[in-house]
Amino acid sequence: MRKFTIILMLSMVISLCGCGSTDESETSQIQNESIAEPEMSEKPQETQAGNELSQMQTDNAVSDVVQGGPYGEISFSLPDGWSYELCPIDSDSIMCGMYGIHFYPESVTEGYIELVYMDSFGVCGTGLETENAMIAGNTADIGTYDGHTYWDFISFRDEYEGIVALTYSVDTWWSEYGDQVMDILNTVSFNPNVKAGGAYIYHEESENDEIGLYFSLKNISSTGATICFRLYDPDAPTGELYYGDDFVFEVQKNGRWEEIPVIVEGDYAFHDIAYTITAGDGIEQEMDWKWLYGELAPGEYRIGKCVNDFRKTGDFDSYMMYAHFILN
Repeated sequence: MRKFTIILMLSMVISLCGCGSTDESETSQIQNESIAEPEMSEKPQETQAGNELSQMQTDNAVSDVVQGGPYGEISFSLPDGWSYELCPIDSDSIMCGMYGIHFYPESVTEGYIELVYMDSFGVCGTGLETENAMIAGNTADIGTYDGHTYWDFISFRDEYEGIVALTYSVDTWWSEYGDQVMDILNTVSFNPNVKAGGAYIYHEESENDEIGLYFSLKNISSTGATICFRLYDPDAPTGELYYGDDFVFEVQKNGRWEEIPVIVEGDYAFHDIAYTITAGDGIEQEMDWKWLYGELAPGEYRIGKCVNDFRKTGDFDSYMMYAHFILN
């Protein structure tokens, strides 16, 4: 499936992307299908009180690490001897999720913890054991596969719903630093009231199996975005796929989609041009709507693009595809 709603199948993540180097350039996106969450044990595990570092860490200098995003602000306290990498929305270095932070001991050469926001999270696979805990003052589910000494994920609940911590290649240093990882996670804070930027939201209108095409956005701002087309099934079209510069733009109000009024006085037009969509890495194009709509206010929007499956003059099929996004 090609849905970009981020759902984690940890058994696959471990085998595909949990054993590599932490070279920041060697990461990849994980996209999987929606799956049911496993049953969790009833009694929460008792851990150190939230939002406090252990005495060992409070003896050292502590810095606050903050990453903002369209669903809220993630932050935690990091003591001396630890490094971090910020992963904003659309970051190439993030493994799973939408945005977040990597952190790891300065002395290690590989492995890190990824703390991210996910708009949807689920796990599956054999050999999974789960337990409940109180971490940073919130309930959380801790999941471990195959009985190894480190956990594979921590999924926060309640007010921190959507925040997930993941381990990657930590087996060589976990015995020495695992307790400090938990101390750091006990300082995690998530503020859903502090939002920044925009985010693409997967919707069934973004995907069309008849022509094997997926439509998405990235680098979203109040004045523009990068549109992305990916032909995931090259055998689906009956001809050549192409689209133009024209588009429709709508905002959701009171549960209904309404056309956004333009700011241009008088007539306006789009360039009469056709862009071909081919198989491979996909096609990306910068899109600027400020000239037509000005700067957008916070809200939920969708962009509609018409894609033609062209066989010959007068013989083609047209498909309207929409990419949804939020803006804060």
